[in-house]
Amino acid sequence: MIKVNNVSYSVGKKVILNNVSFEAKPGEILAIIGANGAGKSTLLKLLCNEMLPSAGQIQFNDKDLDDYPIKELARKRSVLTQHNTLSLSFTVKELVLMGRYPHFDGQPTEHDMQMVVEAMQATGVTMMAGRTYETLSGGEQQRVQLARVIAQIQDVPNGWLFLDEPTNGLDILHQQQLLMQARDMADRGYGVICILHDINLAAAYADQIMILKQGKVQALGNPEEVVTCENLHDAFGIKVQLMKNENFNCPLVITTGRINYNS
Repeated sequence: MIKVNNVSYSVGKKVILNNVSFEAKPGEILAIIGANGAGKSTLLKLLCNEMLPSAGQIQFNDKDLDDYPIKELARKRSVLTQHNTLSLSFTVKELVLMGRYPHFDGQPTEHDMQMVVEAMQATGVTMMAGRTYETLSGGEQQRVQLARVIAQIQDVPNGWLFLDEPTNGLDILHQQQLLMQARDMADRGYGVICILHDINLAAAYADQIMILKQGKVQALGNPEEVVTCENLHDAFGIKVQLMKNENFNCPLVITTGRINYNS
């Protein structure tokens, strides 16, 4: 379990996160939504121990997050960030193998290579294995990066997967496939924390949704509790209408009018 207790983060006098508290459980997807600048990516970086909070405490499996050695933490959780740049040329298979680096010293074992194969199969990038990463489209690169982070933890009981806007650059088919993969991992006992801009995708796939507004938790609960006209208008400043999504048994969000930027 991940426990966040009264976490704040500031840069100078600017408060990015303000007294954020919640719990995330293995076996569930927690989707974090909110307007641009709400603090979503900052929160994820704190959860991944890429930055330290200005105040408060984050616990990972009942142990303070900053007490974990970097390599031990890398064996328990993997992170798909928004931007992934490479200064050297790697093939797709080599890049996916990077996800196994925390698990071996020197040379990968047969088990490590099997994890790579299975991750590429799960994300549909097997046919790209010999291609160099820079020759791929943005959407293809995102799928390869997903394969890398899955390979990192797919043999780790109760591992955690952190996804920062993972559907960016993906077409509608691969958006669904990516979130189906995240859903499958949660159903197998992994914890998944995912930042999404698409509220309908969050409602369809997440067990819990958190709305961040100006660095504070505005709402937290299951999709039917959180995805309301009032909450979305308050968080995004737009009026919406809700319909029943029969396929996913969750609200379907539809905007009700055009935005007047001059108002």
